[in-house]
Amino acid sequence: MSTPRVVLALPVDSRRAFVQWRTLTFWSLLVGYAAYYLCRPNLAASAGFLAREEGIDTLAFGSIASIGTLCYAAGKFAAGPLAERFGGRRVFLAGLFGSAVVTALVGVSHGIVMLTLFWGAGRLMQSVGWQGLVDIIPRWHDRSEHGAAMGLISTSYQFGGALAPLLLGALIAWGLGWRSLFVLPAALLAAVGLLVAGGIVNRPQDKGLPGPDARAKPELQPQPPQPWTQRASALLGRPAFLMALGTAFVLTLLRECFNTWMPKYFLDLGESADVALFKSTVFPLLGILGSLVAGHASDRLSGGRRGPVMALFLGGLFAALIGLAHVDGLVRWLAPVLPNVTPGSVAVVLVGAAGFFIFGPYSMIGGGVVALDFGGTQSAATAAGLLDGIGYFGASLAGVGVARVVGAWGWPVAFDMLAGLAAVAAVLTLPLWRRRAAVTG
Repeated sequence: MSTPRVVLALPVDSRRAFVQWRTLTFWSLLVGYAAYYLCRPNLAASAGFLAREEGIDTLAFGSIASIGTLCYAAGKFAAGPLAERFGGRRVFLAGLFGSAVVTALVGVSHGIVMLTLFWGAGRLMQSVGWQGLVDIIPRWHDRSEHGAAMGLISTSYQFGGALAPLLLGALIAWGLGWRSLFVLPAALLAAVGLLVAGGIVNRPQDKGLPGPDARAKPELQPQPPQPWTQRASALLGRPAFLMALGTAFVLTLLRECFNTWMPKYFLDLGESADVALFKSTVFPLLGILGSLVAGHASDRLSGGRRGPVMALFLGGLFAALIGLAHVDGLVRWLAPVLPNVTPGSVAVVLVGAAGFFIFGPYSMIGGGVVALDFGGTQSAATAAGLLDGIGYFGASLAGVGVARVVGAWGWPVAFDMLAGLAAVAAVLTLPLWRRRAAVTG
């Protein structure tokens, strides 16, 4: 990412200070938000243990997951105003340490009621982290860099989403029991929070430095903060933003289906608990590449237009989901060429492809660069909160909804239905085809 022109005009020492603090803030946020995911896949990883040791069946497990997601969605609506009122740094760190405490309580709880209560509280605490981050990023980066910056920072949740299951799989392989899947990651999250806290700065002005838009035309200068209701009403009055909300609803539902159910899906294909977790990490790992490619393409190749890139990725996602719905047929088709092919090996390739094609558009719409495009510097966190909040209300269907479909008709029908949702999301991106990055603060 380049240095803004206004910074290049500064004395060398001030320019160096800006670059150093921007770099430190960016990587502190990236590492910190990746660490948030230490307390995200714990419930999915413990599904088999909870069934055997606590008597929690598939439908009850799906209900716990859905309640947690609803808590997460509700928190998103408050997170934007909180970040804009108290500063992204405070909100980001409050969510991090709060999540660590409550997740540890899940690990020492007994009974489905307490487990549900603490898991929901943990998801509520986690909901504010991304809005804190989104409030900070545009204050350090020029508008022309928003796509690349958000594409790169979005790799935080893919790295976290990949590394956390690997850690949890190792804990299972070591035989430490399901409670360790909550307590130990929570302790590690708190340790990372202490490490990155000093490197996060809300805005350049806090260090006596100009922001990247300091020399903008007067009409483009940041305006005094408006009440949250006024900012939200202005966003909701724009038809293109309403379509973006619909896209966020579908994409977040699709993403959460994979986050919640892939360990269980691979278990159903005959894998062991630790191997199922390891294989599920291909989803966020390939998602890292998808986010980077999509962010760069939307900034450089399509001139700041997000819609074309998102539609292209969603077409690929549709194909991957259709493939997952017909894994057995693909195995029979491949058998003459690859006699040792198994459903698990075909599925892991398709799940990786789904990760690439989901996270590309999700990194833009799910509180990412699209929030900056619509909200500008002053309302980015509000826009991100609305996009994420609506998205996670959709994601709440991933728990109970998928459990019922799989229980009644099996995984092939579930993936066919998800493919249909991908097609709907592609249609919803049409209003974004001509929309370019915002030029208003």
